[in-house]
Amino acid sequence: MYELLHFFEVALRNAMDARLCEWNTRQTNRQTGDSYGRDWLMDPAPLLTRLTRGDIDTATTRAATASKYRKGSGRGRPVQHGDVLAQLSLGTWWFLLPSRNDAGRQLLWKEALEGSFPHLTRKPEYLVSAVEGVYRIRNRVAHLEPLLNTGDVRRQVTNVREVLGEIDPALEQWAMGWQRVTTMLSTRPNVEQP
Repeated sequence: MYELLHFFEVALRNAMDARLCEWNTRQTNRQTGDSYGRDWLMDPAPLLTRLTRGDIDTATTRAATASKYRKGSGRGRPVQHGDVLAQLSLGTWWFLLPSRNDAGRQLLWKEALEGSFPHLTRKPEYLVSAVEGVYRIRNRVAHLEPLLNTGDVRRQVTNVREVLGEIDPALEQWAMGWQRVTTMLSTRPNVEQP
């Protein structure tokens, strides 16, 4: 399951990152009148700063630490966009998706993130719910909790499949072709637990 979850997270973040880079350049700094840079992680518009709730700073610190260890000498190369991107959590991506309770998230969806899912045919709230389900099972897997409820695992594999298909149907088809979860589930009884 972890293998599929890793792939899902990278596909989701890459799709959303591309749109956020474009969106950030269209935002204007009210104090200087200049546009923000393409690199929304290094020069985020205020809305992104608010919505990421400090996640960018945390990811930047982690990326700097990882860069030091990569070189082995205690001095690494400067932190770049991809380094910070890799350190953001799945929760950050889920939290950037639209919410009825946050006008900023709605605006970001309409102006940027909706384009990350060009094959979306359902209401955005179903997408958000699917990503939340995957996020929750990802946390269970990451904390080595048992996944005895095979019905929940099946639902989250379906959520992964649907979200990937909304990003790109070829991506969905490819991922579902190599993943091993459904084969494993077919050999186990369906165990439902509260």
